[in-house]
Amino acid sequence: MKLPTLWLAACLSTGFMSVVCAVTTPGAAPAPATAVPAASPVDVAKSLGNAFAGVAERVSPSVVVITVTRGGQGGISGMPEGFSPSPEDQSEQPAPNDLFRSPHRMPTPPRDNAEPSQGSGFIVRPDGYIFTNNHVIQGADKIKVKLKDGRSFDAQVVGVPDEKTDVAVIKIDAKGLPAVEMGDSDAIRPGEWTIAIGAPFSLDYSVTVGVLSGKFRDHLGATIYEEYLQTQATINPGNSGGPLLDIDGKVVGINTLIRTRPGFTFYNANVGFAIPIKLAQKIGNLLITKGKVERPWIGVDIRTLEEATELKGVIKGVSKGVVIQSIRPDTPAYQSGLAPLDVITTIDGVAVNTARDLQKQVLEKKIGQVVRLNVMRNGAQVALEVKTGLQPSTQQISAPLAPTPQPLPPGLIYGLTVQPVTQKIIDQYSLAEKHGLYVVDVEEESPAARCGMEPGMVITEVDGRKVATTQALKDELKKADPKRGLPLQVSKGGIKSFVILRLVPSSRSDGD
Repeated sequence: MKLPTLWLAACLSTGFMSVVCAVTTPGAAPAPATAVPAASPVDVAKSLGNAFAGVAERVSPSVVVITVTRGGQGGISGMPEGFSPSPEDQSEQPAPNDLFRSPHRMPTPPRDNAEPSQGSGFIVRPDGYIFTNNHVIQGADKIKVKLKDGRSFDAQVVGVPDEKTDVAVIKIDAKGLPAVEMGDSDAIRPGEWTIAIGAPFSLDYSVTVGVLSGKFRDHLGATIYEEYLQTQATINPGNSGGPLLDIDGKVVGINTLIRTRPGFTFYNANVGFAIPIKLAQKIGNLLITKGKVERPWIGVDIRTLEEATELKGVIKGVSKGVVIQSIRPDTPAYQSGLAPLDVITTIDGVAVNTARDLQKQVLEKKIGQVVRLNVMRNGAQVALEVKTGLQPSTQQISAPLAPTPQPLPPGLIYGLTVQPVTQKIIDQYSLAEKHGLYVVDVEEESPAARCGMEPGMVITEVDGRKVATTQALKDELKKADPKRGLPLQVSKGGIKSFVILRLVPSSRSDGD
């Protein structure tokens, strides 16, 4: 017996037509294929527009307009001041302030009667808790919150806002408020729709739409812990603290930064950045439950080895890992045996290829937990243990300059004037190091000046070998390859670091 043909499946979608295939049954004549007109481009556009409008209608009641008054000061600053690289983070300089700005009102001159500045936020709990940016409410004397229904409330800051992520929580005295629904910032993909709601330029409840352009954006220099979502949805001054939503109306981020053109204060390049909601929820919940954010740290400044092209030829035996740029005094790392120019390759058995990898791994540990590091030092593997400590609320980024000493007799070496560390010098300049060569002076435009040497530094090691005399330094310099450079371990203000001393400037270029 011949089996009947069974036609399955079924829909071929084009811009103009959908073809539906029939299914035959035994003994029945095949039904003809039926052409069903597809939705027109206008209908598709209307459907998408309705989706956006529906999100705006559902979520806007959960969005608030925040008005802040600061004594004697007008608008909020362009980008939060004091944000800079920190331990367990990259050591590159922050991006210029005219390239990345917080999207809220720009500065106005100080005046006797301060003009209020404006930002946005969104309700996360029916009992009045609201997420926003730290830079929106920082330094506020008075905070007013306006709801979509027109009601207005005084707000109080909850706990200590987190400058390191720019997340803050405020609270109003109200019940039964419409809270947002949280989305998944890990799951959303570049290319998916995003929607921003906020109060740009005092135009309350403005809605803009665009695709998610990218994820895990860092190196912006705006905050210490950066992993921004990048959105094409237009955000402007006044949008800071407002929600970035997915197509279902769930919050995936807090709008925080915009890309601007140098010299154009309000120029918007349609490149915006939002704090992922997964990170914001973690910080916000800590502020609500504990009133502050406590983090573990080990006390190092770090760089991704692959990005440190100037270290090619200096570091041997490893191509991926995280370079110790400097070690801060009175920190776990300072007591652990870690040294500048060490390359961390694993932490508790987990490979770390970038500075961000190491930062994340450290932040996942508990304060006081012992972590095991595999380190490459001078071409050899070293295993070390470090007990994490409590990260201070603020960190000193650069060491204070030691008093400039009077020139002393020793001769000039690569533009350096040095002399052995003695008890007299230790006492005079309160040095942490007890052995090495004290840098008395650095000649301008010399190789030493070009590599970052400064008066007040103490040279403790040269190419991994301890040095305590001027002759020892001269001998090492004679053996050094001028182009490769000579790594010097230095200390200043208790911070251990390194420089690469070259007789000629490095020939490296971008992309090498």
